[in-house]
Amino acid sequence: MVAAAVADELTESDDLDWKEKLPSFARKPGIWNEFAKDVAAMANTRGGLLVYGVSDQIKLVGVDLAAVDRKQMLSAVRNGIQPYISGIDVIELPAPGDGGEDVLVVDVPPSEMAPHFQYGWEDKDKDRVTFNAPYRINDDTFYMPEHQVARAYRERFAHQDAADALLQACLTQTTETVLSESEGLPAWLVIAARLARPVPRMVPAPTRLEAKDTLHKAVRTAGRIKDDFAGPAVLSDVLSNDMRVGLRRWVDSNFLVPDRRGRGRDVMVELHHDGTVTVSAELAHGLPPHDGIPVNTQVLQIVVLEAVALADAFRQHLAADSSLNITATVATVDAGNRLLPFGNGYGQFALIADTRRPPRLLPASTELAPNADDETLRECAHELASGLLHQFGINVHR
Repeated sequence: MVAAAVADELTESDDLDWKEKLPSFARKPGIWNEFAKDVAAMANTRGGLLVYGVSDQIKLVGVDLAAVDRKQMLSAVRNGIQPYISGIDVIELPAPGDGGEDVLVVDVPPSEMAPHFQYGWEDKDKDRVTFNAPYRINDDTFYMPEHQVARAYRERFAHQDAADALLQACLTQTTETVLSESEGLPAWLVIAARLARPVPRMVPAPTRLEAKDTLHKAVRTAGRIKDDFAGPAVLSDVLSNDMRVGLRRWVDSNFLVPDRRGRGRDVMVELHHDGTVTVSAELAHGLPPHDGIPVNTQVLQIVVLEAVALADAFRQHLAADSSLNITATVATVDAGNRLLPFGNGYGQFALIADTRRPPRLLPASTELAPNADDETLRECAHELASGLLHQFGINVHR
């Protein structure tokens, strides 16, 4: 594609920037922050490609891929741009076997967190520190004036409000579903995870087998990384079921179909075609009756970890390069009863002493960044679980 574009003498535009040489990171005014400025400008406009190895005259001159410092490039983005731009891809393109020039491409996604500010030293600004929001018009880069920055912030906040509303609607719908099917007075842990940039509708929906494989992968991941999240897997209760089709989603549960309802803990998983994931688990199963609604705090922590692992595994399957917004809540049929935290001590579950007994819990929310490693998954799950358990007055240690 690069060779064809060069052959056609494709000119630069707001989403294409030809670069003859690899970016320099020598700490000199006007030089070391140039790469950060180019990336921020692309993200603030509509995303695009920085192509290294093509001259201003649109000639394929190539670059030395051995000299590419990927770590330094990503460091410049992380340390020289606020807020952080996620999803940047650095792609090395070796010349074909029949010869030619090597090329480096930096793919910058459009950002819904614009405006992004690039800061550093600028020689043309008399060696003063700059803090500006660059953007592109055709093949030129400019800095946003105040009114344009204000408009970008309004668009960002409007998008965030819309995303929060969609996440809350998903959480509410799932809560209504599980509570309507409840028997007795249970407490439900309900978790919803939604991509900041949902998968477009034209992307093929996952098959039943792919959805099931994703669930298996998530349970294995949670089991491998659980560390201080003590307790057996919970989502494994539905692994033997066949996922059933829903409205643009796959649904796995052990209680929605009466003929398939067992005596174990009620669990439901939904994998939406747009990348949204919901996980629900009943928290009072197996606990002794009490003057209130028992909540198994150990199960709560395990399910939170499994839900975070599932949301990340589903994101990877869909190749969605986007952060995940995750919210968890505890819902009950009767808000008049108080929630009673139970823990596992000396081999049996018992009411945890010296804790608060709230009638309800506020939702806990967090964000899971793209390309999350095991520690990031644990930290995300710990933040969610802590947000709920702290409302009982329980301090969750790491």
